[in-house]
Amino acid sequence: MKIAHPHPKIQERLEILTEYSILDTLPEKDYDNLTKLAAEICQTPISLITLLDDKRQWFKSNHGLNVQETPIEHAFCAHAITSDQTIFSLSDARSDERFHDNPLVTGDPNIVFYAGIPLKNSSGVPLGTLCVIDKKPRTLTASQQEALSILSEQVIHLLELRKNKMELERANEQLIAFSEKLEKKVLQRTVELEKKTKKLELTNVELASFNYICSHDLQEPLRKIQMFISQINTEEADQLSDDGRYKLDRIVASIDRMRNLIQDLLMYGAADGAHNNLESISLTELVAETIAMLHEDVIEVHTKIILGKDCTVHVIPLQFRQLLLNLFSNAIKFARKDVEAKVQVCGEVVNSTDFPDYPLKAHTQYARILITDNGIGFDQKYEEKVFEIFKRLHGDTEYPGTGIGLAIVKRVVRNHKGYVKVKSAVGQGTVFEVFIPMPK
Repeated sequence: MKIAHPHPKIQERLEILTEYSILDTLPEKDYDNLTKLAAEICQTPISLITLLDDKRQWFKSNHGLNVQETPIEHAFCAHAITSDQTIFSLSDARSDERFHDNPLVTGDPNIVFYAGIPLKNSSGVPLGTLCVIDKKPRTLTASQQEALSILSEQVIHLLELRKNKMELERANEQLIAFSEKLEKKVLQRTVELEKKTKKLELTNVELASFNYICSHDLQEPLRKIQMFISQINTEEADQLSDDGRYKLDRIVASIDRMRNLIQDLLMYGAADGAHNNLESISLTELVAETIAMLHEDVIEVHTKIILGKDCTVHVIPLQFRQLLLNLFSNAIKFARKDVEAKVQVCGEVVNSTDFPDYPLKAHTQYARILITDNGIGFDQKYEEKVFEIFKRLHGDTEYPGTGIGLAIVKRVVRNHKGYVKVKSAVGQGTVFEVFIPMPK
């Protein structure tokens, strides 16, 4: 008996069969139906779907045969997968020197006629055969050969469906595992978020308590101190020495600074004001209301506040008036001594695309408000520092203040999801550029 040469793609075949996970599986009706149909069409008692590994031919379906596998060295199918023929066919194996002494010819199942079509995957690698066997000589008609070829294609379809189903099941298992992992992460993040939320709520309560302390517990002692000092100034000033009056004046100045600091802290804390609603209001109206609040300061420093082009802004009025109040107060405080103090205000609606270097991507249109003064200005390198709370560029004796005003400005702009930029130069004044989103 001549043994067939191993197929050159044997390793590739073994890998593909592993991917199909088909070897040694239980019988399946779909495969059995195909072998039964092949036997019916070809009028043979035996029809097999064989798959070959490196040592045996194993039968996925064995119509008319009671064995499940045979050694590969006895396999007709091992010859079929190496043949150049579309159908490897033997009318009478007994007269073929390759098979006449084969145990499957000389003994059970006494093969005489054999016809097998290689089962090739999409890459052309043969995995086995669909074959029909008879115990007497015969040949297949053209229509029988065609039908056998069609049935072999169906075997490949079943194998591919099996592979796809397994891949789908694996993907589904991975998806379930990922979903469970994601669910755990979401739950973990939810717990963390709840903890942070509770911590934030506690912080808000503490801030509310702090505001109450600032507004009542701290200011009340200051009012009493101020009252007693006022009485001393009124009733006992003549009895004080020059040094005593100097010290009393210093106490009054310190009390004023303390009161201003408390008031600024209160305004900074209130700048979030999430309970306030946005309203559409003209810039002219907001500026007029702010000027009225600063009436005495404007008159004292002889400041001109000039309103140029008007526009409608979509803001929380209370907060935005506070923003303007701080910017105007800043301009008045840092006015130059040698020129008349001027503050110019103008507004316009602009497209975010007109300012590609600014972070204005969230909205299409913004109200752009310019507040320009001719004051002492500052070095541009401090443009970020001026918005930090308690950061000051000048000494308290030269320009009194708390260092909170511009921090309030930035906080109000942030609450409106806007953007603020400052441009300045020493001795040349300052320009604040405020962008507030317009409604979509």
